[in-house]
Amino acid sequence: MRCGGGGALGALLLRSHYEEAKTCRAEKEDPDGVTWICNLIGSVLEHWAPRGYDKEDEYAKALFRYLKRTVPEELDEDDPDVEIELGPDTSEGKPDLLIDDCLALELKVNPDKGERDRCVGQCGAYSREWVTWIILIDTPSHLVRDLEELLATKGLNYIDVVPFS
Repeated sequence: MRCGGGGALGALLLRSHYEEAKTCRAEKEDPDGVTWICNLIGSVLEHWAPRGYDKEDEYAKALFRYLKRTVPEELDEDDPDVEIELGPDTSEGKPDLLIDDCLALELKVNPDKGERDRCVGQCGAYSREWVTWIILIDTPSHLVRDLEELLATKGLNYIDVVPFS
């Protein structure tokens, strides 16, 4: 069993997820492990400060490097290693990051309507397998709300949106 603390962000996202959740495969197989990963990554994300890159894939690579560097520093010697993958090809698509086969992160930089619609479809597919978070970068608050409302309309309230500016 994995255990340990986590930051406020991870706990908040996980609480929101469980309030609305349709349990994904990862949660069915290892609910404690999923909780541990979400708390860990939420805590680490609280300190991430995305820089002004031009493209979404540059942000994904930057977040990947940040997590690869920071996550091991957060682990106790008894904690298991955490696998962080950048853009893995999976049966459900290609999430920007996949963490320990239980948490998918999809990054979007100020997405237009078409990108938001596509993101909902992508993340709906990911959420069958993994807890899924959408990381929005440099996105105005009204567009963050629009995406959250779109997710709710589609019955995907359990997919959390994490804005960064």
